[in-house]
Amino acid sequence: MVTTTVPVTVGPARPRRGGAPGGHRGRGAHLVPGGLRWILPGFVLSVGLIYYSIGYSGYLSFFDWGGGRRAMTPVGADNYVEAFSDPVFWTAIRNTAVFFVAVFAVQVVGGVLFAAAMHSKIYLANLYKVIIVIPVVVAPATLAPAHIQVWQTDGTLNRILDAVGLDVLVQGWLGQSTTSLLVITVVGCWGSVGFGFILFYAGMAQIDPEILEAARIDGGGNLRILYSIVLPSLRPTTFSLAILNFITALKLFDTVWLITQGGPAHSSEFLGTMIYSEVAASSRNLGYASALSMILLVVAVVTSVLIQRRSRERTPVEATVARV
Repeated sequence: MVTTTVPVTVGPARPRRGGAPGGHRGRGAHLVPGGLRWILPGFVLSVGLIYYSIGYSGYLSFFDWGGGRRAMTPVGADNYVEAFSDPVFWTAIRNTAVFFVAVFAVQVVGGVLFAAAMHSKIYLANLYKVIIVIPVVVAPATLAPAHIQVWQTDGTLNRILDAVGLDVLVQGWLGQSTTSLLVITVVGCWGSVGFGFILFYAGMAQIDPEILEAARIDGGGNLRILYSIVLPSLRPTTFSLAILNFITALKLFDTVWLITQGGPAHSSEFLGTMIYSEVAASSRNLGYASALSMILLVVAVVTSVLIQRRSRERTPVEATVARV
């Protein structure tokens, strides 16, 4: 008896729907491709919270609304017209410009000088670094009572002036419309130098030591090297610092509110305190506050773009060649 064996062709095994044989996936895993599911929570939070809030504020800016269950009355662009015709608004803009220019100038000069000193071999350099940076890491709410104690009528500053025979300069620094902005600006300068020092110190650390050594061999002194090599190399850092300072000046609130609350007579008013005053007042108008917020946002974005475009006009190499 002859037995005939018929070969049987076996095709490749069909993969399971869940993926590879033996693998397992969740039912909805195939709906989110690749690594998108890892960034999806942050994306939803950013779009759903931040940008939704911006969009809703823009929507409210076209209404007259006191909040709660009060009726929302459409007013068109009246809130924006009211803002641009409000003298307090222009006072806040002026104060913002003064604060930005003064703080930025002090921050750049102080930051560069301190960073250059810390890159030199000085005694107790680490201790000096800590002292410089302390105002940056301490919360304004913690420092505000100390500043009030210094600047009030019977405070530390007036006592010192009286003790050294300069009693003619003694005055109520916080209670006068002519000096309240000066106090806020000085406090801002004192608290911002440390941040400038951090950025400039890191920027100086990126400069090739061989370039500095070659400049010294060619007879360049410390001031010449600082002016011709170090400062042009810090140009991108300076522009970044300008953007951060301008945005900080636009949204400044906590320091002003804790020390002067925008007074007296709105002399130290900023957009942040002006918006909060509209929200916290008994006769509040959230539509007007939203219009102010949108103006603040547009000014911040436009100014940041202009500063960035200006910073790209000349590269650091071109700036170095132009100065040398």
